[in-house]
This record gives sequence, structure tokens and C-alpha cells, in this order.
Amino acid sequence: MNPDNGRPSRKKSGHALFWIIFIEVAALLAGFAVLLFVVRGTDDKDPLVDEEVHLNYIMNTESETETETIVYVPRPDIDEQFLTVNKYSRPGEECKTIDAIVIHYLGNPRTTAQENHDYFESLKDLKDVSMSANYVVGTKGEIIQCVPDGEVAYASNSYNDHSISIENCHMTASGKLTKQTYNSLVKLTAYLADLYDLERSQIIRHYDVTGKICPKYFVEHPEAWEDFLDDVEAYRQECMDEVIAEQEAILAEQMKERETVDELTAFLETNALEVPQEQ
Repeated sequence: MNPDNGRPSRKKSGHALFWIIFIEVAALLAGFAVLLFVVRGTDDKDPLVDEEVHLNYIMNTESETETETIVYVPRPDIDEQFLTVNKYSRPGEECKTIDAIVIHYLGNPRTTAQENHDYFESLKDLKDVSMSANYVVGTKGEIIQCVPDGEVAYASNSYNDHSISIENCHMTASGKLTKQTYNSLVKLTAYLADLYDLERSQIIRHYDVTGKICPKYFVEHPEAWEDFLDDVEAYRQECMDEVIAEQEAILAEQMKERETVDELTAFLETNALEVPQEQ
């Protein structure tokens, strides 16, 4: 205390004020650091990446190296019911590569995806024919996976060892798909095309492989087939745009937070009180 007026000395007052400002700014900076840590995730994973973007490592069979591919299209709801490995419906053979998606229709109207899956499974006991598919889409839009991607399914003849096959259920002999089947087929095809980096020309009909009238409606109505390919491309682009927009928004927010931290740092450097030296 100063004996002449009973007030704290200016030197001690300045010292205390400096530490008060320093502690407040340090706490604020720490708060922003925690916020950035939460935004980025404790394991460097972005929640958007977990929910919308799948990072998949796809083996390049020619160079035998792994390349990272960002998949923008979300995986649709798929019921994995893999067939028992057997020589009639799931031989367990690896594909050479995946360079095509082959679209089919089932020649038995009004059957369900589950019934067709179960028929494929029964072939191991019936032993009278070889038939299967990687996926079956039902009339209510349900998707059952019978054979894993990258394994041979007996559906597409000469394309069996380098494609993914999708069978589609239907209600009438025309082979026209229900709205639910069609929508699920668009999403599944877009997802697989994005996952394996396939172009429009690599999405084909069974008809394009053998000349068989399959899928019937798309063969007899080629304009409907082109519309389907358009819808697959449009959905794929829509998903990509959404992911990019959300990632850009997250980046902009992070940049804004960083600028705020930089401004606080600059303020501290230019306005903080100098610590008085003890006499």
C-alpha cells in the first residue's frame, strides 16, 4: 500500500490487470481450440464423412496397388443374405475386376426378392441349374444381396467374372418395374457405379451381352432405358453436390473460427499490457 493515499500502487495495479486480460484471452483461445477439436473429431474423422461419404480402397488388379476413392452416393439399405458357397449359385470365385453393372429382370411376375433369393439358395440341393445374382430388388423396393461384390454370380454369361448383376422383381408380364423397385434400382446402381468409378456406358442390360430380351421392359422401350441412365446420373450428381456443399460449409466455418483466433492473437500482441519489472 502507498502510505500517502492508501491506494494500490500503479505498478502492482498494471501487473494484476495484465494477468487478468492474459488469463481471459488464454481461456478464450483454449475454448476455440476445443471447439476445433470437436469439429474435426477426436480421430480426425468428420461426421459428414462417416454418414455420407464412404472411403473405399479398391484393388487395382493390374498395378496391384491400392487407390483411395471417395464415394459420394450413400449406400442404400441392403439386406445381406449371402448364399451358401456351392457350384450352382455361388461358386466362391473372385472376379477378375469390376467394370460393368448388368441389369436384369426376373421372368416370374409377382414373386418377391426373398422368394427369388431362397430359390437361388435351393439350387445347391436341386442341382439342376446354375443361376443367381449379386442383388435382387423387390417390388416394394427392398434390396437383398445374394453374392458379395467381387464374386462371380451366375447371371450375365460372359460378363460373370467382371461385373455386378442386379435382378429386378416386377408385377406383370411386361416387366415394367414398380415405382419402389425403380427408385431402389436407381439408388443401388448409382451407389455401385460411384463405388467402382464406372461410367454411364458401363451400366448395361443383359440384352447388351447376349441379345436376350432382359430386362424386358427396358429392351422393348429403349427410351425408358435412357431415362433410367439419366436418372442414375442425376442422382449421382445430386449426391456429389450435396456432399461438396456441406464440406465447403464446414471448411468455411473452420476458416471463420481460425480468423477469429488470429484476431484475438493479434489483439493480445498489440494491446496486452507490458508486465512491469519488479524493482
